[in-house]
Amino acid sequence: MLLNTLDAMTENHVYQQSGGDSTASHDNLSKAKDHAAKQLDPERLRWPQIAGEGSSLNRPGAEQPNASSRAGSLNTIGELSSVVNLAQGGGASGLVGHMSEVAWIDQAFAVVRGRPDATRPRLLTSGVLDPHVFSATNFIYFVDDNEVLAVNEDRIDPYQRPSFSRSLILTEAYFHALQGAFPFVVRDEFLANLFDMSTPQHSWRGRRQLAKANMIWAIGSKWLEMTGMNGEALSPTDTHPHYYARARALGLDHRVVFDHPNIDQVQAMGLLALYLLFNGSVTRAWNTLGCAIRHATALGLHLQVTDPSVSNEDLRRRARTWYSLYSLEVLISEITGRPKSISVSDVTAPIDLLAGPASGSTRSTSLDDSTRSVPPVPISTTQVGEPILLEISRKAWLEHLKLMQNNNTATSSSSSSSLSPGLTIGDDDDHAIPTTYLPQRLHLCLLSDKIARQLYSGTNDPSWLGLQRRIHDLEAELRRWVETLPENLSPASSPAGRGDEFLNPRIRIELAMYYHSLQMILYRPCLCANSAEAEAVESREFNHRAARACVLGALSMLALLPDVPTIKEIYRLLPWWSLLHFVAQASAVLHLELAIDAQHFEGEVDKLVESVAKAMRYLHCMAGASLSAYRAWKIFRVLLNEVSRRYHNMDLNDFAQDAPRPHGWTEEVEKVMCVWPTD
Repeated sequence: MLLNTLDAMTENHVYQQSGGDSTASHDNLSKAKDHAAKQLDPERLRWPQIAGEGSSLNRPGAEQPNASSRAGSLNTIGELSSVVNLAQGGGASGLVGHMSEVAWIDQAFAVVRGRPDATRPRLLTSGVLDPHVFSATNFIYFVDDNEVLAVNEDRIDPYQRPSFSRSLILTEAYFHALQGAFPFVVRDEFLANLFDMSTPQHSWRGRRQLAKANMIWAIGSKWLEMTGMNGEALSPTDTHPHYYARARALGLDHRVVFDHPNIDQVQAMGLLALYLLFNGSVTRAWNTLGCAIRHATALGLHLQVTDPSVSNEDLRRRARTWYSLYSLEVLISEITGRPKSISVSDVTAPIDLLAGPASGSTRSTSLDDSTRSVPPVPISTTQVGEPILLEISRKAWLEHLKLMQNNNTATSSSSSSSLSPGLTIGDDDDHAIPTTYLPQRLHLCLLSDKIARQLYSGTNDPSWLGLQRRIHDLEAELRRWVETLPENLSPASSPAGRGDEFLNPRIRIELAMYYHSLQMILYRPCLCANSAEAEAVESREFNHRAARACVLGALSMLALLPDVPTIKEIYRLLPWWSLLHFVAQASAVLHLELAIDAQHFEGEVDKLVESVAKAMRYLHCMAGASLSAYRAWKIFRVLLNEVSRRYHNMDLNDFAQDAPRPHGWTEEVEKVMCVWPTD
C-alpha cells in the first residue's frame, strides 16, 4: 500500500523522521447517516426572501417624532455598560460589542428578567458607564478547548517532524478542511517546498519555513481529530499541541512581538491566528491577527502594486495574504462585536487577483478516483515543483480516506449509502474550488464590514429613520449579491455538466450559511418590542418586516443543517471553523424573539420552538468535544428555561436536561465559568 511504502521510500532519502513514538491508537469514523446528506440535498437549499413575505423592504417613510436609534435594540451603542478586563486572556475575554451574538444573548436575558428599559428608549449619552449588572461579558461562551501551552516548547526537539507520509496527510487535511476560505498558503507551492525542509535547517529562513509548516500540520491534525479521521498508529507527539509547541520553539509564538517580518512570517502569523481561533482562544487570535495586520500594512500588502518588476505570482500572493487576514479579521469582529483594525477606505489591492490560477488548492477527487491522474493546473511545473510529489501526496490522501471509509464500513452497514451527488459523507474530499468562490466570499466579508460601520459603530446618524434608511440600502446590496451569484455557487443549483459535478459542495453550504448570518446581523437592530408610541405607520411596518427578516435568517440557516447531527459528520460537511458561531447566532435571535412574546411571529411559536430545539441539538452534539460549545449549551439552556415561563404550553420535555461534559471541564472550571447572573 502507498502509505506503508512512502516512509520506506524516503527512509534513506533526504526526508528523515527525527523521532516520535509509533504507539497505536484507533479512532474510527462516526456512522454515516443517510438523512444527513439528504438534508443537505441541493433541492432543499433555496435563497429565501430577505424581507420576509415581500420581495424587498419598502423604503422607510416618515419618522416618528423625536425617535432616535436608541428606541430599538441598539440603545447603548457607543456606551460602555460595565468596566471589563481581559482576565488571563483565555477564550474571548474583554469587550463585547452589539454586533456579537453574545450581546444578543444578554439582551434576551435582560428582557425575560425584566431589566428596566431593556427594550425601551434610553437617554444615556455616549461614553456614560451604565451600572447595570447584566453585562454581556457574563455570557461569553468561548473557552480555550485545549491549553495552548500544554506542551513545553523548551523540552521538545523543534526540528522533529512527522514521517513523510504523515506530513502529506496532515498537509492535505489542512487544505481540505479550509476549502480555500483562508488561502494564506497554496497547496502546490507548499508541497513543492516540502522536500526543501527534509533535513534540519538552522538558518533563520529554514526555522521560519518549518514553523509555518508546523502550524499547517497543527490545524490539519486538529481537524482530523475533530472528524475522527486521525487513523492508526499515531505517535504520542503527533498532536496539534505538539506541532504548535515546535512552532513556538522555532520562533512563532503568540506571546512574542515579531520584529520586521517578511511576507512568509506574516502568513505564518495568520496561520497561528487561525489555529488559536479554532481552539476557542479568540482573544489570543485577535491579538495575534492585529499584529499580523500591522506588519502586512507596513509591507504594503493592502495596496495595488504598479511596479512592473513584480511578477503576477507575487501580486497574487500579496493579495491572498492580505485578504486572508482581512476575512479572518471580519470573522473575529462578528464574534466579538469589536471594531476592526483595517479601514477598507485605505485598501486598494485588487480583489480580481484572488481569481488567479493560484487562488486556492487544485482540484482533487472522490474516493473512487484513486486511479485518475492529477488534473492539469494552470501554472508551470517550475512553479509547483516535481509533479510526482503532487501525485504522491494526492494518492496518499486518497488512500487515507479510503482506509477511514473501510473502518467505518466495518462498524456500519449504512456507510455506503446512495446520497446526493457531491454530498456523500464517505467521499466528501476536495472537489474543485472554483476561482469565483473566494471573491464572492470576500464580497460578503466586505458587506459585513459595511454593516458594522453603518449600523453598529455608534458614530452615524442617531435618528431611527437614518438607521432604517441604512438598513434599506444595505439590504439592497445583499440582494444584489444573491442576484449576481454565479449559478454554480448557488445552493439551489445542481450539477449540470462535467465541470460542475466536481465542484466542492461544501462551499455552497458555507456561502449560504454566511449569507443568513449577515441577514441576522443586518436586521438585528429592528428585533425589539414595539416601544415608540408615536411611531409612524410606515416606520412600524418597516420595523416589523425587518424583525421578521432577522428571525427568518435564523430559521433559514438552521434549515440548511441535517435534522439529527453527529459530531464527526457536521465537521466534515459544514463550515466547522464558524459552525458554533453560526448556531449561537441563530439560537440567540430565536430566543430573543420568544423573549419579546413572539411579536413578529404571532401564531407561529411552534415553528420557533422547533428551530430552537434543532439549535440546541447541535450545541448538545458539539458539547462533548468542545468546552466552548458546552458552555454555550449551558447558557442557552438557562435562557430557554426562563423564556419558557412566558408561555403556558411550551413543552420542554424533548429538550435534554444536560449535555455530555467535555474533557477538561472540571468542578473548578464550572465555578469560574458559570457565573452569569441568575434571576
